[in-house]
Amino acid sequence: MNISFIDIAIMVLYLIFTLFIGYYVSKKVSGFEDFALGGRSFGPFALAATFGATNFSTWSMVGKPGVVYNSGISVVWIALNACACVLAAVVFVPVYRKLRYTTMSEIFEDRYDGRVRGLISVIWIIADTMNRMGVTTYAAAVILSLLFDIPLWIVIIGTAVIVLIYTYLGGLTSVVVTDVIQFVLMWIGLFIGMVFIFKEFGGWSGLVNAVPAEMMEVVPALEHPNGWPYIIAMTLLGFPYFITSQFVMQRGLGAKTVNVARWGILLAGVIAIPMAIMEIMPGIAAKVMLDPATVASMSPDMVGPTIFMKLLPTGLIGIFFSALIAAGLSTADSALCASSSLITEDFYKKWRPNESSAKYLKVSRLVTIIMAVLGTCWALLVPKIGGALNAILNVIAITDMPIFVMVVLGLFVKKINATGALSGLIAGTIGGAVVSFTGTGGIQGLAVTTATSTCLSLIVCVIVSYAVKRKTKEETGMAQFFQRIAQPEQK
Repeated sequence: MNISFIDIAIMVLYLIFTLFIGYYVSKKVSGFEDFALGGRSFGPFALAATFGATNFSTWSMVGKPGVVYNSGISVVWIALNACACVLAAVVFVPVYRKLRYTTMSEIFEDRYDGRVRGLISVIWIIADTMNRMGVTTYAAAVILSLLFDIPLWIVIIGTAVIVLIYTYLGGLTSVVVTDVIQFVLMWIGLFIGMVFIFKEFGGWSGLVNAVPAEMMEVVPALEHPNGWPYIIAMTLLGFPYFITSQFVMQRGLGAKTVNVARWGILLAGVIAIPMAIMEIMPGIAAKVMLDPATVASMSPDMVGPTIFMKLLPTGLIGIFFSALIAAGLSTADSALCASSSLITEDFYKKWRPNESSAKYLKVSRLVTIIMAVLGTCWALLVPKIGGALNAILNVIAITDMPIFVMVVLGLFVKKINATGALSGLIAGTIGGAVVSFTGTGGIQGLAVTTATSTCLSLIVCVIVSYAVKRKTKEETGMAQFFQRIAQPEQK
């Protein structure tokens, strides 16, 4: 693609500014809690912006137009998973805040035992580092590689280094501050793109009338790849994403108060709806503006960027592609910070419980480097495993749904015990992985994978819990867990 010096300058200045934020924030980080939770100091707008920036990453902003071009606009129903934000704000966030957790995995040791916590930490570390950090780094690098005609592997490494530097320096605070900036850029980029698309087609009605009617079917036939099974699966995947993942909930734990956390998450849910609508516009426009033979020869992820290269003037191209890069960096930095916090809190602190906060900070930063290297290696492999969108969605279905089931059962069914939770986690994760990797679900693969991991984890957990008696130590721990939930939040 041809791109002007002005547009290049805008993107370079943005990346330099991102690194400066990491350096500036690093001066305020004095201990592990500052690094992992930002000193629990974030307000509602910052939380909403960082939730929104992380949720609508490059895999979403770049991936959806290609899906719309090939399968129609029914993917817009992904906005339904914002319903999970309401449940998170009303039911779950108050519980997490009362328990004063640093990582989400702590709930599993308090409610069950250390075995469950350890397994979930490992699952999250793999999912956050390899899948979310690796895949989104890859997605951002694809854009840069095509814009500047640089080998993809070089851009992947360069992008990962940028994410590593500002996350290493400032931890969650630098992640949230840069996320706020990235969120604003994402909104500006999408809004500008939508305005120019409407200008090209004479508004929404002109755009709709220019494309085949079947493309605009909001509810396609059951046998359609994006039919109701897919829509239901996408909605369900929002619940573990917004309610139980370390990746997202680390922000809620870092809020000033429980009410700030609630409002931040609710605002993120509201924001998700217009963003989901704006993201489908380039896919619709591409059906008219791009030659089918050209689209067939490119990655589906390039449909949206190609449209905006055609429509936007010099200067605005730089802003839009900075927004795309920002989207990828936002998710990559979140995953990197989450995985380093998990390893430090759940493993190193267990091994060395009496170290100073400054020591834990050093360890967390060292782990950040190691995780960035592993995530970069995974990013280099993404093209060989089916692309960004496929990798993200399937891993959420395989790993996050069983964890969500264990949290819900643990909070609302006292009969559930650690052995049942451990058995359910293993069964659900393995079952979902088998369905996904063998292609058993066929055209509705995501829906079948989601249903398998959810149902297996639920059924096995309940059966084993009722068949195996809870240990006395676990009984005592569970009683203390529910006593803490009943108490007001500590200030």
